[in-house]
Amino acid sequence: MRTLIALAFVAALGVTAAHASDSAQVAAKEPAASVARTEPVSTAEARDIARTWLKTNNYRFGRVGDIRQKDGQFLVELKSADGIRFATLKIDAATGQIGG
Repeated sequence: MRTLIALAFVAALGVTAAHASDSAQVAAKEPAASVARTEPVSTAEARDIARTWLKTNNYRFGRVGDIRQKDGQFLVELKSADGIRFATLKIDAATGQIGG
């Protein structure tokens, strides 16, 4: 059962990634409001950014797992409800931007 759930998440991730590339093209055409940060992102803020990303991308049963900081980025594990890791989100520690 866990394997089927994990496969469903991976399939949904693939569909969402394809949709995200279309959204990225639209976002590239629109000017983004820049927010100047004076302090680096904290671990708690990185967790909030990841939770917002999950909610925005309709991962209702996804949750945030372990968070590590490496080379100026937070590596945030995204897990299914069963605790199976399905992705790692990279968040820039200086700006809070989600990277690839």
